[in-house]
Amino acid sequence: YKPGSPFGSFGTRKDALKEYSKQLYILADMMDPNGPYLCGPEVSLADATIFPSIVFASHMFPKFDHGIVQPIPAKIESWFQNLRNTDSAFTRVYDEMMGAISKWDANGRWDSIHLAGVRDTDPETIFDKIIAGEIPATVVKEDDKILAFKDINPAAPAHVLVIPKDRDGLTRLRKATNEHVEILGRLMVAAGEIARDESLGFGEGARIVVNDGKEAGQEVFHLHVHILGGRAFTWPPG
Repeated sequence: YKPGSPFGSFGTRKDALKEYSKQLYILADMMDPNGPYLCGPEVSLADATIFPSIVFASHMFPKFDHGIVQPIPAKIESWFQNLRNTDSAFTRVYDEMMGAISKWDANGRWDSIHLAGVRDTDPETIFDKIIAGEIPATVVKEDDKILAFKDINPAAPAHVLVIPKDRDGLTRLRKATNEHVEILGRLMVAAGEIARDESLGFGEGARIVVNDGKEAGQEVFHLHVHILGGRAFTWPPG
C-alpha cells in the first residue's frame, strides 16, 4: 500500500478511500442475490478477482481515519466470509495474503502513513463550529473542500479568511506534507478569486498571508489564509 500521494485521479487519500468504498457498493448492487458466488451458484473469474482485494480491504479500512461508517457493504462482507470459511481454495488465498500482511503490521508499515499511524489528534477550534454552522459567519465562498468568511476582527477594510473544511492535520502550515497538495492549491485559488472580488471591498491589490505559529501571530490552530485589501500595505509587515 502506497505510503504517500499521488492517489490516482484523487487529490487526497481520504477521497481515494471513499471512492474505493463507493465502488464496492456498486459491486454489491450487481451481485446475484441467490449466490453463494458473485454471479450465482458457480464460482467465476469475478470471485477470483475480487476476493484478494477484499482480503486487503477488510484489513486496511479499519486502520484509517476515513469517516466512512461501513466501508465494505454487508453483502460483500457476507460473501467474503462465506468463501473464506467454506471454500478451501479461497481459504488458502486468504491465509497466504494475511501471512504477508501480518509482516507489514509487525514491521510498523502503517505507523508513518497519513490517516493510519499519523492522525489529527489536536483539539477542535472555533473554525469547526463555524463549519458546522454552530457559530454564525458571513460566508463569501464555499464548496465541498473550502469555506471563506469575513474576519470578525478585520485588519483592513476587506479581510476574509479561507479555511479547509477538513483540517486533516493542518493545524499550521509547517504540518503540510505531499498529502495536502490538493487542498493547499484550492486554498490559494480561492484566495485569488476572493482578492478579485470588488464587491467585498478589494481593489487592485491584496495581501495574502498565512501566519504559522504563535510567534507569527496565529491564534486559531486550523490552517487559514488571510486575504486583506481595500488599503495600501507597507513592507516589511510589523
